[in-house]
Amino acid sequence: MAASITLCRYWVKPGKEDEFRALLAKHWPTFLELDLVSDAVPHLIFRGEDEERGIFFVETFPWKDDEAMKRAHSLPEVASVWEPMGACCSAMEFPDVERVEV
Repeated sequence: MAASITLCRYWVKPGKEDEFRALLAKHWPTFLELDLVSDAVPHLIFRGEDEERGIFFVETFPWKDDEAMKRAHSLPEVASVWEPMGACCSAMEFPDVERVEV
């Protein structure tokens, strides 16, 4: 089964960027340790700024499989990263995408 890929866009609250970056640095290693992610696509993080909405980060997130994605939501190790990340953000978006070869 092909890995599900999620693009995570995090809209960071003013004054929370440093705290968010520290949490983001724990995010991927936590998922690697729990064997939830795949190397099907590279894990990448981008930073941007929108004139109206402020600072945002985009993260590519290739899940190992659909079960791993579901399992992540029940693990306390994941919650210990996701909950404070959520507190640093004014909004989060998680569209699922598929890789396209051109």
